[in-house]
Amino acid sequence: MLDILVFVGYLAVVLLIGRLASRRVETAEDFHLCGRQLGRLPAAFSLAATEFNGSGLIGGAGLAYAIGISGIYWNYAAVPVWILIGITVAPKLRRMALDTVPGYLGQRFGIETQRLVALLQVVEAVVFTAVQITVSALTLDALFGLDRFVGATLVTSVFAAYTMMGGLWAVVWTDVLQYVILMIGILVAAPMAVYFVGGITEFQAALPAEHLDPTRLGLAEPLAWVALCLYSYSTDQAYMQRSLAARDPAVARFAFIYTGCNYIVFGACVAILGMAASILLPGLENQDAALPTLIHEVLPAGFRAFFLTAILAATMSTSSSYLAAASSMVIQDLYEPMRQGGKRSSQASVVRHSRIATLLLAIGALVISQIFPGVVSLVIFATIIAPAAVFVPFMFGLYWRRTNRAAAFWAMLITAVVGVLSQVFWYGQVDGWLGAIHPLFLGPAVGLAVLVVASLVKPGHDPIDHTNETAR
Repeated sequence: MLDILVFVGYLAVVLLIGRLASRRVETAEDFHLCGRQLGRLPAAFSLAATEFNGSGLIGGAGLAYAIGISGIYWNYAAVPVWILIGITVAPKLRRMALDTVPGYLGQRFGIETQRLVALLQVVEAVVFTAVQITVSALTLDALFGLDRFVGATLVTSVFAAYTMMGGLWAVVWTDVLQYVILMIGILVAAPMAVYFVGGITEFQAALPAEHLDPTRLGLAEPLAWVALCLYSYSTDQAYMQRSLAARDPAVARFAFIYTGCNYIVFGACVAILGMAASILLPGLENQDAALPTLIHEVLPAGFRAFFLTAILAATMSTSSSYLAAASSMVIQDLYEPMRQGGKRSSQASVVRHSRIATLLLAIGALVISQIFPGVVSLVIFATIIAPAAVFVPFMFGLYWRRTNRAAAFWAMLITAVVGVLSQVFWYGQVDGWLGAIHPLFLGPAVGLAVLVVASLVKPGHDPIDHTNETAR
């Protein structure tokens, strides 16, 4: 009964936040970018909550359960990337006062590129939301024995509802709550799990030697995860939306650096929980069930409800962030630019259309979650679809003015196609070099070659006057 009361109370609170946030939404900029008034701590906590998601929790703990301490790299690969982007890309984009990442690429390389990037990133956002729904369903199954489809539908209905009501304002303030719940949960759960094992000495002694080997994964896979992080965090609308909504470039910089530093603690706690589960619950068929099962079967009832609610908080914050990003791109980069005659909708119409788009995208993510239940594999596939394809043209567009429009467009398209084909048909499946190169390296390498050669043959120019960037 206590577990149910905690869970129901949490859902009621986030829905209330969504309702209250809806009062601040008068324009499309309010709905999608918080009126560009996002402060330092809300931006940092919201960005961290978006990133400390179901794949980081469930996927990271599952890897530590299966392979030991090397599983920590699934989360630690993010640390240097967040800090680097906080120093470079995030404040630069905020100074340009953009609405979306595809919008920048449209200004730089034309409307066709804008539409391609928006389409790729919307697909990625829906797939990644599906990952979070899968994690939520696993959590509710562990907590209440709830049918996974019913659990997935319930959670999707809640985060879709508050995102539709309050837009990014609702997402940010629910994120702040969810961040606090999550960090308290993992900071208490990790030492508690070690205690139930018998203390730190017993914890180390009970693990097989290979679980304590930090080189077990080799070098290629962790480097691929670093690439995954670099592609995603620097180009993804779901992350950059906090930068674009920030009050000024300094807020954008702080939010990214804070998230990177916070990852050091988060990643360590998740790995400890995964390895503790391997000691206390050996032989689980599904490694992604390690963390929910550990909490359900080992931790006391009151804290069990709190921590499983923390997992739901992580998944719902990320889901709502991706929904907010996807609806922003559907409306601002696809629907509005394609309206007949170029006539812009009223602010009220844009908000209404954004809410409808949010609902339809949430339904699509729910369907995908029922068809493809994997966690880590879906994250990698989603990254191949969009961030890996966008990264090279995006960075060259920012820092190399010779990059031309056609080169950027075809580099993106070819990168996406090569990456998907490699993941499905070649990587780890054929002998020789082609089967050894990770798709997150192969696709962008091919795209880089296309972009550089084409831009050298026919140099382009940068139509954006960077000398007049503002901090609006």
